[in-house]
Amino acid sequence: MRRYLPVLLGSVVLASAAGGASALAPELVVIVANANVPESMAVAAYYATHRQIDPSQIVALQTTGGYLVSREDYESQIVQPLRAALRQRGLAERTRCLALMWGVPVRVAAPEDVTGELFVAEATKAHYRLAVDYKLLSTVGRTFPPPRTSGLEPLAELFESPTPSVPEPLPEWSVLLKDVETMFDLKYRDLAAMEAGPKKQIAARQLMALHLDIRGREGLIQFLLQADLAHTALVERLQRELDAARDRLRQLRAEPTSLDAAKAILAALQEIGGVAAVGAHCLEQKPSTSVLRAADAAVDSELALLWADDYPTDRQLANPLSWRYRRANWAGKTDPPAVLRTARIDGPTHGDALRIIRESVEAEQVGLAGKFYIDAGGPDRAKEYDESLRQLYRMVQATTKLHVVLDDSVALFPPGSCPDAALYVGWYSLQKYVPAFQWVPGSVGWHVASFEAMHLRDPSSQEWCPQMIRGGVAATLGAVDEPTLGGMPMPQDFFALLLTGRYTVAECYWRTEPVVSWRVTLIADPLYNPFKVNPQLGVQLLPPDLVPPGDWPPAYTGPPTTSASAPATTTSAPGL
Repeated sequence: MRRYLPVLLGSVVLASAAGGASALAPELVVIVANANVPESMAVAAYYATHRQIDPSQIVALQTTGGYLVSREDYESQIVQPLRAALRQRGLAERTRCLALMWGVPVRVAAPEDVTGELFVAEATKAHYRLAVDYKLLSTVGRTFPPPRTSGLEPLAELFESPTPSVPEPLPEWSVLLKDVETMFDLKYRDLAAMEAGPKKQIAARQLMALHLDIRGREGLIQFLLQADLAHTALVERLQRELDAARDRLRQLRAEPTSLDAAKAILAALQEIGGVAAVGAHCLEQKPSTSVLRAADAAVDSELALLWADDYPTDRQLANPLSWRYRRANWAGKTDPPAVLRTARIDGPTHGDALRIIRESVEAEQVGLAGKFYIDAGGPDRAKEYDESLRQLYRMVQATTKLHVVLDDSVALFPPGSCPDAALYVGWYSLQKYVPAFQWVPGSVGWHVASFEAMHLRDPSSQEWCPQMIRGGVAATLGAVDEPTLGGMPMPQDFFALLLTGRYTVAECYWRTEPVVSWRVTLIADPLYNPFKVNPQLGVQLLPPDLVPPGDWPPAYTGPPTTSASAPATTTSAPGL
């Protein structure tokens, strides 16, 4: 099983000279685009023009244009052609950073089975979703928020905001499912005992919506008939939709196995039997080992090890560029593999990618200005992370001229409450973006939660990365699957470096990101330095080991001529 890196608060691991301006320049960046996607090539040309990068530094790959790429296609369509192109063009020795354009795949699937990897991921999502539904179910008949939707979906619009957090670790699937059934029975009795009126109508709608989400159309029909609610027309419509979904499922199961067919089967199961049916199917179909669950990664995190051969893909690996990484681990061993900085200019549409480029260049010229919003008050299981956010707030308040706002309550910043947002970091609203912010051009921010880049290219996704980008953020980061806290940079490290105005977003990220070959992706113009002309923090105020040495990025003599050994593996940390 892949092991996880602990949150290493306050450790000092690298001795380096303080000082040295940013060394990441356009001549050190290679642009990676997808030749099969015209928009990807257009974004690459646009970026090269705006950053004055020579066209010879654009590498066009022939690869899939989708979000997911299999491990086999990643090796044959991305790694090998990219290595060859860099060597043939004489770029291998000088390249320090890869800038991936919109249209290049976002996530590498596990090597054994893309379909199996899907079932593993969807089983986890169903488990979290059922746990959230259970928390919502417990509030029925106790709180009576006015509905914010005219239908039964989206579910959250029928309950108070924000969506409640769930315990970690989650109860076993079978135990949680039994608890849901028990709670449903309790709520039936509560509903029957309520007097007719607005409150009973709200409670009834909430129960209908939860039946639809948890048990699908089958469960909702059963509830409507059992509760003797006067919804004859609705029952008839649901029955027609249920029959159609059952027919579609029979047809799908007769087709050859494929990733698209597996996704369509899950969609049909959701209609028929809800999240309970989806979770049961995924648990039945997923591989019996955890190898698949451990062997996926963000494409750009994997590409950081472009020049490393034969490293294990079934675990995350320590990042040798991180200031918290102990280079002493390599004493007497083969040198660690050359690690490239990577970032992707991406989002739901290629128009979002073009905006990121344009606004990053414009904001850099005048200096990013606005307010810094920090949202603590996360899950009980990781209070040390809340303290790191408070430390960041105290540092910014004491040492910069920025207007900084701290929310230390469990609730998130409410919708529309954060004008003039230039910087943001906070947590924890799983796959449920809260539109609290009015982003200024060039804004930088990220939300700490699982799966927030899992549907990066979906404009309708409510995950934080796509919605923040659509809202106007120029630089963010997020996870394509569960990263654990140890897979994310520490906010006080990342923003401290950024506020000095000496380092680009990519340099700040790779100096503070703990791991490689893992699930977090940096979405930004890697050359963007938002405080280049208006630095907010003196570099002398930072921990000496956090400050990159004068030759940062480290001197690089080209790709290894022999297979490099893998970075060190890591230990466990809380999930998000």
